[in-house]
Amino acid sequence: IFDASFKAVEASVDPEYGRRHCDLFLDLPSKRDYPDYYVIIRQPIAMKTIRRNVKAHRYATVTDFHRDWKLMFDNARTYNEEGSMVYDDACVLQRALEATLSEKTGEDFTTPMGTQSPLPAAFSAALQQSAASGTSVAPISPGATFASNGVASPTAPVPADMHVPPPGFGGTPNGTSGH
Repeated sequence: IFDASFKAVEASVDPEYGRRHCDLFLDLPSKRDYPDYYVIIRQPIAMKTIRRNVKAHRYATVTDFHRDWKLMFDNARTYNEEGSMVYDDACVLQRALEATLSEKTGEDFTTPMGTQSPLPAAFSAALQQSAASGTSVAPISPGATFASNGVASPTAPVPADMHVPPPGFGGTPNGTSGH
């Protein structure tokens, strides 16, 4: 089941451009290039991690395996804008994975997809204010509380030494930021 799932995801190709939908999901985004990803996404995961977990027999059930894939797809939809390449790829790949899991197990693995919880209002406002004023805003402290989707609470304390990357980092309309 696990191998068939990887094959289904890896076989998904964009008919217009001939690229694999999964290519941006193989590895985690670069911490150097996308530092905001690791502020926004609390539980980063990539296909490489899932494959390593399979080889190490860390999944007791197919549901556990599916949960990690769903986390990866949800992370992509949380970080990237709706309509971006990465967001759309996450949806396509989730459908391929869940169809394969459902077919192989006889159970329905279909789960909702779509716009995930947006950044907390306070964080979004701080980013907009920072961009408008040209100042840096520190988004989240290491001790902040997080919602179940990994996004920080809007009431999280903010350390003064953390800085928001310049506008254009992550969530770009063309979706090239990775997941």
